[in-house]
Amino acid sequence: MRIEFCGVLQEAVGDEALELSIATPNRVADILEELAERIPALQTHLPRIACAVGDEVIPRSEMVTGDVPLVLLPPVSGG
Repeated sequence: MRIEFCGVLQEAVGDEALELSIATPNRVADILEELAERIPALQTHLPRIACAVGDEVIPRSEMVTGDVPLVLLPPVSGG
């Protein structure tokens, strides 16, 4: 499954995307748990990120198939 990272998450991973070998379909929450184990630098960010497939933000309980990349979006802040 292709995982794409935006913003500060790219810096934590050191790349804009990676391929994760996992069984699909799988829950987003389980994918995030796997990422936290594989990439410790992401652990502090994961509780606050949003996840999207295509143009739709999805909940962590959603099942994804891997047909379309899972995009991880950092929290938005500003003033």
